[in-house]
Amino acid sequence: MSKQKVLLFGGTGRAGNNFISEALKRKHKVTAVMYDVSKVPFIHPDLQVKHGHMMNPADVAEFVKGHDAVLAVHEPLPINPHEHIKAISSVIEGTKAAGVRKLMVIGHPIHRPVENTIEFYELWRSIAMAQREALRLFKREQVLNWGYAYSDTLQPNTRTGKLDNHQYMVLATPTGEKHVPIKSYAPILLGNTLALTSILELELNK
Repeated sequence: MSKQKVLLFGGTGRAGNNFISEALKRKHKVTAVMYDVSKVPFIHPDLQVKHGHMMNPADVAEFVKGHDAVLAVHEPLPINPHEHIKAISSVIEGTKAAGVRKLMVIGHPIHRPVENTIEFYELWRSIAMAQREALRLFKREQVLNWGYAYSDTLQPNTRTGKLDNHQYMVLATPTGEKHVPIKSYAPILLGNTLALTSILELELNK
């Protein structure tokens, strides 16, 4: 694949750093937008770091302009799950306003531990609800070629009463859903980001 211009929102955590590393390894040009630019452990001629966030559509459009694809990491938290919906809505509108078609959002809390307790399951409910609402936003989308990675259903095991901790996340796109192993999410999701297409484009290219 030819060199692409990839913009990443939310690059200060381990997930963001993994995506930056993978994109640079593939010889792409990367713009990383984050709150704290001092947390980027990379210095590379193909990496540009900017201060900002994804919560305002106008700001998103300015950052995104001129890129080939957008990858955003935003994990819903039980203390304020609605913030996840606000972030998703903002990045969708801003990406469209910039005229960029490819948007991948990772809404799965990749590196947060999952506890095998019913108490944790109760906390997880608000996360799951935020992910479902975010997925509905994407499924109503008619312009973007999108992807949304979210958590598989976390249910107590009927035999043990403990939570089943799945080792994969679900990637939804306009063409369906598939499982992505958590241990190798970065190369898989980055590859999917750059290859995103729509059902209409698939129909036209048959």
